[in-house]
Amino acid sequence: MENTLTWIAQLPLWLATLFLFFVVFCRAQATFWIGKFIHKGILKTTFGQKLDQKNQVGILMLKKYGWPIISLSFLTIGLQSVIQIGAGLMDLNWYKYTLAALPGYLIWAFIYAFGGLSLFKALINGALGLWITVFIVVILVWFLGALVAKRYKVDD
Repeated sequence: MENTLTWIAQLPLWLATLFLFFVVFCRAQATFWIGKFIHKGILKTTFGQKLDQKNQVGILMLKKYGWPIISLSFLTIGLQSVIQIGAGLMDLNWYKYTLAALPGYLIWAFIYAFGGLSLFKALINGALGLWITVFIVVILVWFLGALVAKRYKVDD
C-alpha cells in the first residue's frame, strides 16, 4: 500500500487527482451496482432479506435528505458505502445517481490528492493536539449538517 501511495504522490497534482477520481468512480459505481443487483434478485432469498435489513440506514438517509446525501457521503468514512448500496437498493436511475455522485467523486479525489488524511493526522499529532482537532471537526460537521438540514428540511 505504501508503494502505491508513494507512486501517487510522485504524480503531478492534476494527474493524481484524475487517477483518484477514476478510482472513486469505479469503487462507488461497483457499490451502487451491487445494491442494484441485490434489489433485482437477491432480495427474494433469505440472505438477501438479511442484507436488506442492514442497508435500511442508507435508504432512510436517501429518503430523508435526498440526492445531496450521495455527494456528501464522500466526506465520510464508513457511511459512504451504505449510501451507495442504498441508492442501488432503491433502484435509482443510473444516470441520475451518477450525476448526483459526480461532485462527491471530485471532492473525494481532491481531498486525497491534496493529502487530506495526512493533514488530519498532522493536526492530531502536531501543534493543535487531538482534542482541539476533534473539536474543530465536530463544529465543521455540525455546521455542514445544519446547512443541509435547513436546505432540505423534511417534515416528519
